[in-house]
Amino acid sequence: MEACAHKLTLDWVRNPRPASGMFSSITTGLSFLLKKNPRARTCFNQPVDVPLIRPLTLLALHQKALSEARAICLPTFHGKTGHPPLIPYSALPHILAWQGDKGLACAMQKLPQSLVEVPDAMILHDMDKPCDYQRLCQLAPSTEFLHPREARELLRIQQVSAKGLRHGKAVGAVAAHFAYTLARARRQKGESPKLFPWLARSGGLLYDLAKGSARHEEAAANMLCAMQLPLMARLVRDHWDLTLTALQAISKRELVYLADKNCYGSSFVSLDQRFGQKIQNAPDPQSAQAIAVRRQHAKDLATRLAMEIGKKPEVLAYEALQQKSTFCRMLPLRSHAQADNLRDNDKALD
Repeated sequence: MEACAHKLTLDWVRNPRPASGMFSSITTGLSFLLKKNPRARTCFNQPVDVPLIRPLTLLALHQKALSEARAICLPTFHGKTGHPPLIPYSALPHILAWQGDKGLACAMQKLPQSLVEVPDAMILHDMDKPCDYQRLCQLAPSTEFLHPREARELLRIQQVSAKGLRHGKAVGAVAAHFAYTLARARRQKGESPKLFPWLARSGGLLYDLAKGSARHEEAAANMLCAMQLPLMARLVRDHWDLTLTALQAISKRELVYLADKNCYGSSFVSLDQRFGQKIQNAPDPQSAQAIAVRRQHAKDLATRLAMEIGKKPEVLAYEALQQKSTFCRMLPLRSHAQADNLRDNDKALD
């Protein structure tokens, strides 16, 4: 560990009394920080057995600390508190003097705290056993995206309207059904699917994340980029038009786009109905012509998808919206990676 820290140009300090327990390692590190950077304002306490924390959590904690400088900021996911706490330097003397039981957790109970809601279930995932390590290894490749549970939590944190939630769930269900069917068709041809239905569902859920804002598709993408989720942002950026060259394969991005065009609120709508209404309401002939062009692009995309899966996408969309529970049910987070490895036979995210 010391050699790795040195290679990464990180400071490190060795606990002279490791037999005293984890809290003695924490106090050793905090004492070192006070001497090394006495003018700093805050520090994270990140346990090594909780390794998959997303940058979005650290950013949210830091932002909260700017307004509540004397409080310990604790991340929460769906009401459960996780790691890491962001500790103000003003709290360090109390923590270093703590002699009670249960170490840091009890020491922090005596201090001001502020809970910070984050759409990051990874704050709850630690490693105590070899099976936990294997589970986190499966989850690690997907930390650049949000799983459906996390996407729904982000929608709640952002206070998306009930109407927006219904539409997101519909788009997510259709996109996931598209992805599952396309992945199955590609496997049957001996091709690597490189499609994860849970990810298509997440993209659909967040498609109207910033509905109500000016250029809401761009606002949603910018929000996700600010959370350091650029690949997630790519799934929600295209609302108006989308085309592919003959050499480009259909990906999750196109499936989410097409799913949205087959959903009016939470109900099924055909492409002709969706774009036809917009053409009728167009303010002038030029606008109507532009909408007609976008309709043709969506139809071209649907035709390509139909050729790959052997079924009209609109039929799949209708099926997905009629079913109470599609193939890609809202599984517990720990099961998503296992389920997708079985379904897609492809462990690499494209």
